[in-house]
Amino acid sequence: MTISFHLLRPLWLVALIPLAAVFALLLWRQSVRAQWGGVIAPHLLDHLIVQPGRGRSVNPLYLVSAALTLGIIALSGPTWRRELPPFVEDKAPLMIALAVGSSMSESDVAPSRLERAKQKITDLLAARAGARTGLVAYAGTAHLVMPLTDDRAVITPFLSALAPGLMPADGKNVESAVTLAEQSLATEPVAGTILVVADDLGASDAAALRQAAGRNNLVMLVVTASDASVPLGSDAVEVSVDGADILRLERRIETRFQAAQGDAFGTRWQDEGLWLLPPLVLLTLIWFRRGTTVAWVVAFVIVVHAGPSRAEGTSRFINLWLTPDQQGRLAFDHRDYRAAAKLFADPMWRGISAYRAYDFIVAAQEFSRVETLEGTFALGNAQAQNHAFEKAIQAYDDVLKVQSGNIAAKTNRAIVQAALDAKEEKRRKQEQDDSAPPELKPDEMRVDPKQKGGKRIQVKPEDLTTAGAAEAWMREVQTSPADFLKLKFAIQAAAPVPVQRRASP
Repeated sequence: MTISFHLLRPLWLVALIPLAAVFALLLWRQSVRAQWGGVIAPHLLDHLIVQPGRGRSVNPLYLVSAALTLGIIALSGPTWRRELPPFVEDKAPLMIALAVGSSMSESDVAPSRLERAKQKITDLLAARAGARTGLVAYAGTAHLVMPLTDDRAVITPFLSALAPGLMPADGKNVESAVTLAEQSLATEPVAGTILVVADDLGASDAAALRQAAGRNNLVMLVVTASDASVPLGSDAVEVSVDGADILRLERRIETRFQAAQGDAFGTRWQDEGLWLLPPLVLLTLIWFRRGTTVAWVVAFVIVVHAGPSRAEGTSRFINLWLTPDQQGRLAFDHRDYRAAAKLFADPMWRGISAYRAYDFIVAAQEFSRVETLEGTFALGNAQAQNHAFEKAIQAYDDVLKVQSGNIAAKTNRAIVQAALDAKEEKRRKQEQDDSAPPELKPDEMRVDPKQKGGKRIQVKPEDLTTAGAAEAWMREVQTSPADFLKLKFAIQAAAPVPVQRRASP
């Protein structure tokens, strides 16, 4: 796994060279021999030095040098993570490929491998609340259980119903499952993650699986108590009795997703030098003046832990040291977006904060004040969230006039245009329905005795894989999730031969 730690401004480290030279010079000048060596003869000086090496317990020179060193490192811009873009998904799209073969019924992992896998997937869905997740089940064949959705309540009943008996054929066809998951992620603007949850990969080759995953990140949750090696190596996480495995998976998924966002949308690395300021301030307080260290620490604690009754005084104190934009940035980094939208003076950051707080009307107002290409693009996003699709398309067109190759603007414009077309189509249908003559009850109804049956309707495998098809079929046939999945998998396994059912007359 590659280490992403680096410096944004490494040339600042050159300042450490003169700092080290000055430190050595001053340290030498503080020695007794350097001060009196030119006045007293060396053979007498050794006898005149009293308690050599003893003096103040903390030399201010060390404190000053340490503070300057921390300051230079902070200015060099240490960073190890990317700054999350404000207008794209903040959670990675995830397709889960769950093994449902007979080997998953083993009980070496209580209560069974399959049940433990379901529990871990449920925990992962809860940890990724609001993120889009899809589910693929596989054994000898691979089947799409649920396409990408942000409603985990839709996935849960079908996940619980999965069992080896539902699969048309037993086996470990991991490659087909990964290929099917990759097809579900193909329309995403940036790469997602394919998570294989299984006891092992069978005869599948790691290189072939990564090739089948395409641009997407491929990881695995190993649900077995054996110590058998997994070909995916570092991309495999072993199941644990606590939530450590879920944390590792979520961290790996989000790290790869943010890197993909950076490549696609030009995100910036987040400057983490701010974390060196607290120790720098403490060092400054220590050597500032004798006897004031305790007073400064007490004052710092009082300011930090001031109650609501002292909020106004604290605000005035903060205003003495931080600009409105700095205060807004602190609130933004702490995910208090509503407060940040009020604290920022910069309209762009006020708009971004309001956007993150889901106040899209205020966000659009702020972005309209920003006369830059970024502001125009942000205005389009805010208008799209306000369902002002025509204004959003106009904003994206303004961006594309200047930057015809802007991928984000092209992608968002296509999404908004599709939403606008769907809205117009719904409006036209509504107008047609309103203009249609009212339905009147027939005077008489007769049944043709010669009719041998209803109309034959073809049901294709893809009819069972669209979002919402599961709920519609469940409501129509009044069956259980297990029965529905068994029928669905059988139809998909029998493709491309269409399956027919007879509609009632």
